[in-house]
Amino acid sequence: MNMTARASSSVSALHSGYDRQKFTLANPEPWARLERIKGERFAEYRRVLARAEKGEVLTDFPVEVLIKTTLNCNHKCPKCLHGMGVFPAGPRFNMKLETLDKVLDEGAQKGLRSVVFTGGEPTMHPQIFEFLSRAKAHGFDDVSMVTNGSKLTDALIDHLIDCGLTRLNISLDAATSATFVATHGVDHHARVVDAIERLLARRERRGSELPLLSLSFVLSEESRGELDAFLERWSGRADGGIKIYPYKDVFSVVDAEFSRTYGAGKRQVSELDPEALPSRLPRSVPLVAQYRIECMSPWYRCHVGINGELQACTTQGFCDHPQMVMGNIHAASFESVWKSERWSALRDAVLRREYDRHPVCAKCQRCV
Repeated sequence: MNMTARASSSVSALHSGYDRQKFTLANPEPWARLERIKGERFAEYRRVLARAEKGEVLTDFPVEVLIKTTLNCNHKCPKCLHGMGVFPAGPRFNMKLETLDKVLDEGAQKGLRSVVFTGGEPTMHPQIFEFLSRAKAHGFDDVSMVTNGSKLTDALIDHLIDCGLTRLNISLDAATSATFVATHGVDHHARVVDAIERLLARRERRGSELPLLSLSFVLSEESRGELDAFLERWSGRADGGIKIYPYKDVFSVVDAEFSRTYGAGKRQVSELDPEALPSRLPRSVPLVAQYRIECMSPWYRCHVGINGELQACTTQGFCDHPQMVMGNIHAASFESVWKSERWSALRDAVLRREYDRHPVCAKCQRCV
């Protein structure tokens, strides 16, 4: 049964059969589409990534690097440390071009294949056009961006197309303005939907299949009632796939050490109103019961923080804990940190599924 038919049936997608792979980054359909568009070199990159994801091979450099461009964000998502002000914000908290260049230059020499621009909200970085151009200049196989979509101007959309961005993931999380406000803290639903429509229209007008459009939906008690309507509207249009994830309690990772990475934000977790934070769905919901975290990130990818921190995790918040900071690109080569004993010990733990051996992994596994 296709998702549109499922959403229209009397049984909600929330309670019916759930193909987890179809609604995660592992969904094979968008990747097959990209292999057709980009050819054999892209397919070869995906084969290397597949082996690294299983812990079968350790490459000389991460196959994929996520670039945390900025700590700033214009949304106030209750599910997010940026939105709730736990991270610091302001002009000082943008990555410098020097840091980006050190990562991309070494990566281009040593086997980096995929670059993902994240944040905060990456479109708030004052040099995001230049960041994208520099990634394009290196010719990486896969360049993508994760955004809330609210600042996608026509000029930026055209630049994404010109730079050959492969995937644009927009965090939408709602089918109506009311739920969008509840999940994002601002009334930008119409603005983001308009940006999606303009992206698809300008892509078609330019005769480009790229970037593929990917949409994400974080499930919580506040959004659960809109999953069906969301799927009905977007499942036929998001050619980069739809990702559905249960809400992960990112606040659980904030402890006495946490703010050592970037400094303290305007608010402490203890100051947040628990009633204003998302509520996790119970495990009795089939979609949640079937969700499993089987993280192998330390084998094939990592985050780079705004100041060059090399973080052996790619989950927002969890990657920023100082226990996940393995080194800094300004103090040592990326490759030497990537192959360090500390990083290797973490790889061994996740390969054996012994997540309790690492204090951050242990919290991550228990917070969905």
